[in-house]
Amino acid sequence: MKPFFIKAALSLFCCTLLLTFLPEDASAIPSRPSPPRLVNDFAGVLSSSQQGELEALLDAFNDSTSTQIAVVVVPDLEGLSSAEYATEIGEKWGVGSKEHDNGVVILVKPKNQNGSGDVFIAVGYGLEGAIPDAYAKRIIEEIMVPKFKEDDYYG
Repeated sequence: MKPFFIKAALSLFCCTLLLTFLPEDASAIPSRPSPPRLVNDFAGVLSSSQQGELEALLDAFNDSTSTQIAVVVVPDLEGLSSAEYATEIGEKWGVGSKEHDNGVVILVKPKNQNGSGDVFIAVGYGLEGAIPDAYAKRIIEEIMVPKFKEDDYYG
């Protein structure tokens, strides 16, 4: 009978250690808005008219190409890297079609009291040929970051 209790106690101890040292998971990711939107500003940096204009552009792009782009602005990355956060949103929200894996998540974390700014473009496997990592990096560094430095998140 003693071996059973020792095994049970050891199993409980290992589970506790595992849960303690696991990285934060998708629970930090906000739930997909209902109804679903392509522009989601949880940090409040875009006006409602800017959100509406971007939403219309992204809807039209989705309708004409079947490629879905979601823009997500968050006040905090909740301990995740921007890459992890953007990828989790893409998976949890189902950005793009499952069949073609053609979704893009543009994640923006503005500079605020929760730390420095960050941005990442997560590209579904179906679009990696069209938007390789090097191209996404150039978009961020040459177009997005200069606008963000001017507090122009809409631009």
